[in-house]
Amino acid sequence: MEAKIVEAIETFLRELFEIAGEPARWHLQEREDGLWIDLQGARVFVGENQSALRALAHILEIYLRRSLEMDLRIHVDADGYRERRQAELRALALKWAEEAVRERKTIVLDPMEAYERKAIHEALSQFPGARSRSEGSGEERRVVIEPV
Repeated sequence: MEAKIVEAIETFLRELFEIAGEPARWHLQEREDGLWIDLQGARVFVGENQSALRALAHILEIYLRRSLEMDLRIHVDADGYRERRQAELRALALKWAEEAVRERKTIVLDPMEAYERKAIHEALSQFPGARSRSEGSGEERRVVIEPV
């Protein structure tokens, strides 16, 4: 990862959390799907506040595009929430699939983020007797699990 990108992001985050009065730290990691930023200790982003994390990622993308003329996909997590959530969803997906097969019924889940839907689809990709699909659009997109 280029030093100027790291410096720009760290300056932005340092100033943001200073203004917000948050004692946050962060860890940057470059992955094949973009730059991941894991915030630690930022109370405003702890828990299920995914819209705030998405907004921060979007603002950082705009900032980099305007200040460094770079397009870079940014993902923001808080205290490892997304990874814990994915593991939780994979386990739940198996339970839901078992229920769908056992009771021969379709299970429609609440709307969720793309990464959450992906975790469910991946968990059920090899599950015998059930399949998953997404339906709806935008913020109303949800997973449907059905017996085959």
